[in-house]
Amino acid sequence: MTERFTEFLARRCRVLAVLCLCSVVIPLYLLRNARIDNSIEVWTGTKDEAHRVYRQFLEKYGNEEFVVVAGETQDPLSEDALAFQRDLASRLRQIEQVDGVLDIAQAAATFEKYRPEDWKTVLQDNGLFHNLLLGEDGRTFGVIAWLRKIENPPQRTMAVEQIESAVAEVARGRMQVHLAGTPLLNVALDRGSQEASRRILPVALAVSLAILAVVLRRIAGVAAVMCAVAVTTLWTIGLMVLAGRTFNMVTITLPSLLTVLSLSAGIHIVLRIQSMLSESGDPPLALRGTLREVLPAVFLSNLTTAIGFSSLLVSDMQPVADFGLFAAVGMMLSFFFNAIIVPGVLSGSRVGSITVRPRPTHWTAPLGRAVARRQGWSLAVAVAILAASVLFMRGLRVESNVLTFFPASSKISQDYRFVAERLTGLYTIELDAVTESRSGSVLLKQIEQLGTELAERPEVAQVIHYKKIATALNPIRQSASVDMAGTSDNPLRLLMREYRHTDGDRISLRMSILVRAMSGTDFYALMDFARQHAAQRLLSPASYTLTGVVPLLNSAQNSLVTTQVRSFALAAATVLVLIGLFFRSLRVFLAASLPNLLPTAVLFSAMAILGIPLDTATVMIAGVAIGIAVDDTFHFFSCYREARQSGQDSLTAIHSSFSIAGRAILFTSLVATAGFAILLLAQFKPIQYFGLLAGMTMIAASAADFLVLPACVAFVNLWDRKGQKA
Repeated sequence: MTERFTEFLARRCRVLAVLCLCSVVIPLYLLRNARIDNSIEVWTGTKDEAHRVYRQFLEKYGNEEFVVVAGETQDPLSEDALAFQRDLASRLRQIEQVDGVLDIAQAAATFEKYRPEDWKTVLQDNGLFHNLLLGEDGRTFGVIAWLRKIENPPQRTMAVEQIESAVAEVARGRMQVHLAGTPLLNVALDRGSQEASRRILPVALAVSLAILAVVLRRIAGVAAVMCAVAVTTLWTIGLMVLAGRTFNMVTITLPSLLTVLSLSAGIHIVLRIQSMLSESGDPPLALRGTLREVLPAVFLSNLTTAIGFSSLLVSDMQPVADFGLFAAVGMMLSFFFNAIIVPGVLSGSRVGSITVRPRPTHWTAPLGRAVARRQGWSLAVAVAILAASVLFMRGLRVESNVLTFFPASSKISQDYRFVAERLTGLYTIELDAVTESRSGSVLLKQIEQLGTELAERPEVAQVIHYKKIATALNPIRQSASVDMAGTSDNPLRLLMREYRHTDGDRISLRMSILVRAMSGTDFYALMDFARQHAAQRLLSPASYTLTGVVPLLNSAQNSLVTTQVRSFALAAATVLVLIGLFFRSLRVFLAASLPNLLPTAVLFSAMAILGIPLDTATVMIAGVAIGIAVDDTFHFFSCYREARQSGQDSLTAIHSSFSIAGRAILFTSLVATAGFAILLLAQFKPIQYFGLLAGMTMIAASAADFLVLPACVAFVNLWDRKGQKA
């Protein structure tokens, strides 16, 4: 079957290559509909119970997305400061997507009307405005704009741009302000994703060309491989758009990564053609021989890489699952297009023109023989490194806070830090309590007591509930003969409407806990505290649910750990078993295990030592790394088996295997390392970490191939017909 396929491919590769090159008009057409979406729901998952509860909460109370505009002045209640806040709030209310604005200037006008003698003191002492519209330092103020329901990313981007424009217009020449809030975070992720695409892809192309020029040294070979890479990348991204997927911070790196990772298959094909031409001088014979010898190993190496990527499908996070799915599709397309386009372009450009002189024995050949001779020492050192890595892994931490994706020096990080430290919290825990209408007053008191307990936590900036809003009006009611709850100039009417909901004889009361910025792991303690005290305070017949951004981040954090464990276990078991099945040998499975598991163990220990957390991007490394690392093992085993079956002893077979495949193994490892290193140009720290760690893993995998694999092969004595160690 393989013989017939390679013969057909050798005969028809020119025509098939032309068809493949012409086919790119289809994905190019599809790319017109490509768009970016980094909504917070995308990162916190959409498949678990926490997300379902959150969606139900939003259906009842409406959209909870808000933007905080914070500023600093000597006296936030001075005439000039209030005029600025009044102008800012008025300008924000003119924006279509803004549902309402809460500002201290409007509150000041109302309080001054009914408490002219002491309105400033009343405002400053008001429990609701404290750590919401007025900071503890007496200098910081805030204006909060709630948005209407956002239907799609372009609508969110338009709303944020209008808010930014309005704020800049009012603040210009008057005051420096800081903007924070989930919509701004989402749009910042979108903008960063676009910038990453513009910055990384050109570098990926330049690096790919440089690598091919150094490795292949012939224009025909470089052109052949780059054509296959371009078609692979375009079709993968086109299929992603066709499937209705949007790009995000993670998947925007896919074109650049595929551009470099797709080089490996083409490099193996071209180098083997060059080697066979140097021996035979017959281009058609070299082409057929290469396809027959290299394609099975290339197919399996691409398959194992695809398995590593596809192991990410176990993730509840859509960006991670999408990245895994389409990276896996891309690697299989890479085999398909490299197998067709590279031979087709080479044969169409006179294969004989890439003939090279016989190369000297590659330096990895004597190194592999030396390692095999000292197999005991090599294996002992490898096992010691593995044991030490396992010990260091215990220091690995998990991070799900999306804000940590940005550098500390970025504007979004600085603005968030200013608002969180000086004014109020930007993450929320939302409590939705339901009871019978006749028990509403009891539930109201229970929520008030719970809110008091939660407000004492240092990470909680403010707790808002219906009773607190109503209490804030008491100073006005004491001086007025009217019920302020329904008057048109009531600055708190918007909040009161959003914190009480009735449905027949059932009443729902909401409590918002505004949490200051902190690491994702700290959210666990706060959530445990909230659950414990809610269970103690909110008694039957009332029922309640806890939701909001903080529970979603907790759920995402659990998903990160689960994804890492499942994806690595799935990828490791699958690719190692696949090696054993392909070569029909348990000994192959055993020989491949240590050199391919060791780099991943080193990766985790490096993360723990360097303090790099397990997050949305780095969670992808383990499964991907072992899938890529095992590629070169396939090529080595293919050469080694042929050498052993020709009668060579173990040491000679190792030497000859690295003589044939050592150069390609080294270069493809360097190619993968360069591909991942390009991700260091990304703006987002998780992507930078992913590139750094994956590159380190590729180097470790290459070292394991040269320093551990020969010892394992000699130790288990693969393909020894006499059953004795060579």
